[in-house]
Amino acid sequence: MDALLMAGGKGTRLKADVEKPLLPILKKPMIEYVIQSLLNSKIENIYIAVSPNTRKTKEYLCKRYHNKKRIKIIDTPGKGYIHDINYSMRYFSEPFMVICCDIPIITPKVIDEIIGEYYTLRSKNRDLEALCVVVERDKYLGSSTVVIDNYIPVGINILCPVNREQVEKLYVLKEPVLNVNTLEEKEIVESLIKGSYKYK
Repeated sequence: MDALLMAGGKGTRLKADVEKPLLPILKKPMIEYVIQSLLNSKIENIYIAVSPNTRKTKEYLCKRYHNKKRIKIIDTPGKGYIHDINYSMRYFSEPFMVICCDIPIITPKVIDEIIGEYYTLRSKNRDLEALCVVVERDKYLGSSTVVIDNYIPVGINILCPVNREQVEKLYVLKEPVLNVNTLEEKEIVESLIKGSYKYK
């Protein structure tokens, strides 16, 4: 399975003077954590979607990964998350993982579990096309603007390359996952990585 790593958003909630994918998490760009986890998982190729909103991110990635065959940088219009996913579907012929660049604590193990769950569910239900990864609302460590039946979507989905509404199931993660949309969430993630976060 290939992955589409979304790195073209404006990151308006962040209120930082840096493009969201390049936000330093313990002095390393946030997107690096996600790329390294994808490279160490069962994901084959990584398509990184940049846009006019993230020109410095594109420059950084082209310089750092110019000779990495598994990583491909693609330009999207930057007209919104869903629009850019639909635009990027042309690069895929099989089901693929969509993952946001703002999940620095995602691990290769969790990525592999999501892929395994998708294929297990699909073997039992041939109509299934998409998987939406969520966590229980009361276990989510940050603040979210989107809630689905008491679950928080974490910005990881598996989709089929068809530009329409898809038959979807939710997959509930047990591990802590947090999207960094604010500077407060950046602090939580840094303490999680350092192992100093105190769960309430």
